[in-house]
Amino acid sequence: MAIDKSRVLDLPRITASLRGDNSGVLRVDDEVQHISADSPGSALQELVGLIQAEAERIGRPVRVTVTAETGMSILLAGVDGSIEEESFIPFEEMGQPWPPDDEAPVDDDAPVPGDAPVAVGGPALVERLVVVDLPVVDEEEPLAEDAPDDEPDDAAAELPDDQSVEPPAEPLAVADEGDDDEPVTTAPVSARLEPSLYSVPLPSPMPTATPFAPTPSRASVPPVATLPSQRSEPSMPTPPSPTSSAVKAPRSTTAAPESSAALAGSRRDLLDAPSFLALPKLDEPAEQGFKGFMNHFGLRLKPGRGEQSQRGDIEEISRHFPAHRTISVINRKGGANKTPTVANLAAAFARSGGGGVLAWDNNETMGTLGWRTEQGDHGSTVLDVLANADDLLDARAEFGQMSRFVHHQQADKFDVLRSDEDPSGTHEMTAEEVDIVHSIAAKYYRLILMDSGNSDRAENWLRMIDHTDQLVVPTTTMEDRAQAALLTLQAVQSRSEKAAELAKNAVVIISEWQPKERNISERMAEDFRPYVRDVVIVPFDPALKAGRILHSALQPATRRAWLAAAASIARGL
Repeated sequence: MAIDKSRVLDLPRITASLRGDNSGVLRVDDEVQHISADSPGSALQELVGLIQAEAERIGRPVRVTVTAETGMSILLAGVDGSIEEESFIPFEEMGQPWPPDDEAPVDDDAPVPGDAPVAVGGPALVERLVVVDLPVVDEEEPLAEDAPDDEPDDAAAELPDDQSVEPPAEPLAVADEGDDDEPVTTAPVSARLEPSLYSVPLPSPMPTATPFAPTPSRASVPPVATLPSQRSEPSMPTPPSPTSSAVKAPRSTTAAPESSAALAGSRRDLLDAPSFLALPKLDEPAEQGFKGFMNHFGLRLKPGRGEQSQRGDIEEISRHFPAHRTISVINRKGGANKTPTVANLAAAFARSGGGGVLAWDNNETMGTLGWRTEQGDHGSTVLDVLANADDLLDARAEFGQMSRFVHHQQADKFDVLRSDEDPSGTHEMTAEEVDIVHSIAAKYYRLILMDSGNSDRAENWLRMIDHTDQLVVPTTTMEDRAQAALLTLQAVQSRSEKAAELAKNAVVIISEWQPKERNISERMAEDFRPYVRDVVIVPFDPALKAGRILHSALQPATRRAWLAAAASIARGL
């Protein structure tokens, strides 16, 4: 349940901040509470818990301003523990550095919960460090010949007394794998990096006259890290075994015949190779609700079911088809919400699908779509399109020419083709004129939404059905509008086989005419569902009652309903 903003208290003034070191502060007027955690998620959860406790203590919803490295969020916290994000502003848009100048530093002497003493050197990450002095070999001096395979490397087993391994001057730190609460003693960093700590000088190069030069064996170099049971005493170099240091014969580069045949049999056709560009589909983290708020602070929580459903609807609406599609909105009764339905569906398709959407008022005389949408810098109507049909249908015509006849909706991204608006005019659209205008619209737009008049016997109305790919039947919660919607569907079904299929796959949109009419709208939806493909309910919104229709001015629940309606229509295209 959404938090009632009218009950949110402006006082006390509550602010909070989260820092990059997983610490933070919650301020309630002059009272300060410190936060310290071992991860960003834990710090955020601790902060949210304090905010919820404050709302419960006051007994009313509270507003909290939270700043972090990512930006500033305004939160609403309800008494029931619910958290909503009212707004978010990234710091890039605020033009101020992080941390903000007005952020008071935390007093170093003040006790912070969760702090523990930390050793100066930190835990030992290297248990044993070995520095090996490698012999220098003159590049111009020829290398000694390798010993034959059957001779042991006896020379490597003897080392002078002055080249014995020296133990470290002081013990190295060992990471305690048991109790994490006990302090860890570590050696200074400089001591751990001294070459004299644990050096193993190797024998000097043998003279060139000797039969061979011994190669240091792996056994002569202590391991970098050893198990605890192996750390009691330094290990002395051991002589290499005859087989370990023997020079191996060069590996043949020619595969055996049977190996080549096996390899050839395991090869696959190149045409079956997968694409290197085929990447798995990645779900973007949540952007809405409490999970969206948490993600502002560096988390990547998955979206909830509601947000996933919304993203699925947007994906449906965003699809482009290989040819134009025509959606006709019909109801023989006036006041059935046809024009608002056309405007909001066009906005939903255009805002999500990238434009190319035309809303055409196909009223036989004078419609109201032009009255309720934004007018361009001209007064053109469908009659002007008919007068310039030859130029617009010419193969050399450009898309920009159409802008002289349609009215672009800057915020909602679609174009409007108005009906005749001459109050003294006598022109009525004919079936042939509908064909001409539709061919022009199909040339310039990918999606055509046609508003209609109230006469389902008019020429232009009947020809509109011939061009239709998807029928939409709007109604309100008023019973006479719903009855008119049913009669309209019955009339379409009786026209032809194609029209009957359109009626069967129609989408009915029920708009609640007054507040608190959900029971009525749901009952109507149940009555329509057995006869059509889908039914969508749009909640009451005062912004649709009268005046210009602006999709962004609708309430979030109303916009979500129109998005669902558009997605349902798209699935039928």
